[in-house]
Amino acid sequence: MKKGQIWISAVLYIALGVVAISIVLSAGVPLINKIKDKNTIVQTKDILFAVDNIIRKVRDEGPGARRVIQPLIIKDGNLFINATNNSIKWELKTGAIFVETCGKTKSECENNGLIVKEGTLEMYELSTFVEDEYIVNLELSYNDVGFLVMKTETGNNTALLGRYSITIENSGINQQRNTNLPDIGISVT
Repeated sequence: MKKGQIWISAVLYIALGVVAISIVLSAGVPLINKIKDKNTIVQTKDILFAVDNIIRKVRDEGPGARRVIQPLIIKDGNLFINATNNSIKWELKTGAIFVETCGKTKSECENNGLIVKEGTLEMYELSTFVEDEYIVNLELSYNDVGFLVMKTETGNNTALLGRYSITIENSGINQQRNTNLPDIGISVT
C-alpha cells in the first residue's frame, strides 16, 4: 500500500510542477517578446538617427561630400529606402502595442493625430487583419532636405534586413528641378 502512495505522490508532484512551469511560461513569454521588440525599436531608432545625421551633414557640406556607413546592421524588421516618397522607413511586426494604434494606413494616423514625433523621426503603429498583430513604423522624411536618389538596385524600395554598407553622397542641385535642394545619392551594397 505504501509503494502505491509514493508513486501517486510522485506523479502528483510532477503534474503540479508541469502546471506551474506552464503558467509561468504562458505569462512570461509574451512579456519577454515585448521587451525584446522594445529593445529592437530603441536600437533601430538610434540607427535611424545616425543615418539621418549623416544625410544632413552630407547635404550641408555641399556637392561631392560623401560618407560611408559600414556596417549598417538591421537585425529585425525591414528597412525601406523609398526614393519616390523621399523617405526612409523601418517596420516591425509585433504583438505588442508601443504607441496607440491608429488604423491600417499612415493617413489614418495623420488624420487622428496619432503620429509620435521625436525630432525628425515619426513613429506610428498600424493594426493588421490578424488579431493582436501590429506593425510599428519609424519613418524619416527628406522633403525639406533633398531628393533621395538610389544609385543601386539593392535597397531601391526593397526590404533591407541584415548587414549592409551604405554610401551617401551629395550629388549637387539637379537643374531640371525648380528647387535649391540637392540630390542625395544612396548606394547600398
